Amino acid sequence: MKALFHRTLFFAALASAAVGPLRAATPVIGSQLFQDTNARIEDLFQHRNNPPKPPGTVDDPFRVGDAPLASNLNVNGDPSTAPTGPAPGTSDESILRQAAGVLVFGGILQIGDVQVLVINKASYKEGGILSVRLQGTPVYLRILSITPNSVTLGLNEARLTLHF
Repeated sequence: MKALFHRTLFFAALASAAVGPLRAATPVIGSQLFQDTNARIEDLFQHRNNPPKPPGTVDDPFRVGDAPLASNLNVNGDPSTAPTGPAPGTSDESILRQAAGVLVFGGILQIGDVQVLVINKASYKEGGILSVRLQGTPVYLRILSITPNSVTLGLNEARLTLHF
């Protein structure tokens, strides 16, 4: 029994001697790891905390030509602030480009010798008139020619060929 008591006392003394230096070393390792982790978090989140400035109107890749900015659109439905059609200074070509961006092409049908183009779930032949709404105002486009891989649209003197 005495031997068992001496062994237990020996292991207890050994364990307490090992824990003493471990306690002294742990805060240093823990604080260094904590500082490294905080530095890494700061590196990763610096762009979220300080975001770069948003792109200007010149840098906007979704703006075509003289297309109006999205901020100019009437989103609250107030007719007094709604724009009345395309801006007075815009050219026919820019209006034509805006209208072409709204079109959804369904395909081309060959009926005899006549090619029929499906646009916005409606069919049109060469010379047909296509109505498109831009900012609440209808714009009428003429289909000038239809080929198996392109269509040419016209608005007054402006022409635009779209390839499929």
